[in-house]
Amino acid sequence: MKIFYYFVFAISGLIIGSFLNAVIYRLPRKISILKPPSFCPNCNSKIRLYDNIPIFSYIFLNGKCRVCKHKISIRYPIVEFLTSLLFVLNYYYFSISLNCLRGILFCISLIIVSFIDIEFQIIPNSIIFPFLFLGILLSIIINPKGWWVVLAYSGGAFLFMLIINLLFPKGMGMGDVKLSLMAGAFLSQKVIPGLFIGFLVGSLFGLFLIIFKKKTIKQTISFGPFISIGCVIALFFGDKIIDWYLKFI
Repeated sequence: MKIFYYFVFAISGLIIGSFLNAVIYRLPRKISILKPPSFCPNCNSKIRLYDNIPIFSYIFLNGKCRVCKHKISIRYPIVEFLTSLLFVLNYYYFSISLNCLRGILFCISLIIVSFIDIEFQIIPNSIIFPFLFLGILLSIIINPKGWWVVLAYSGGAFLFMLIINLLFPKGMGMGDVKLSLMAGAFLSQKVIPGLFIGFLVGSLFGLFLIIFKKKTIKQTISFGPFISIGCVIALFFGDKIIDWYLKFI
């Protein structure tokens, strides 16, 4: 039975991932996510159903549009694979539960904001605030007595990132500040290791780019994806990281 559930979550992740690709492409370009149907960004030809199968169509078409032969972005299969993987991981760690639903919704929001941030260096409010509401609602339903804890960590993460934004405005955008607010709603106390890991990974990546002269110290990088990486790790391992840290105090 578990194998069946893994299969269902994996396939569901692929299908949702295909939809997320449409959101990632259309939202920052102010195109409706409902219509028109899937189309090639280069020649605008309608993508047929059998050419829109997650991952497999990309492989069969050799990463090119069937009509104009223009190269399809590698982002499409990456997003589909990541979504499927994170769906499976949420089922593995939380089984079928509200915690699993909360984790899946959180991962969906992080995938959208990360890939939009990579391309456009923006984190849309139209994603942050609806998911912020969902995160708070689910967290309170899961732990009604700890409603104030959710609000405290969400607000605390926001204030912490806001201070960093005010001190280093070129290194941290307001989108990242609002992303931390949303992360706190889903993660509660686990947002602390999530932000720490995000800062660590982002700093190491930035240092790598500077050392190999891919970026200068004055140039900015999209920080949302690194916060997202830290938050995904915290989602699954945050409690263990906190317990491990408390042993040294």
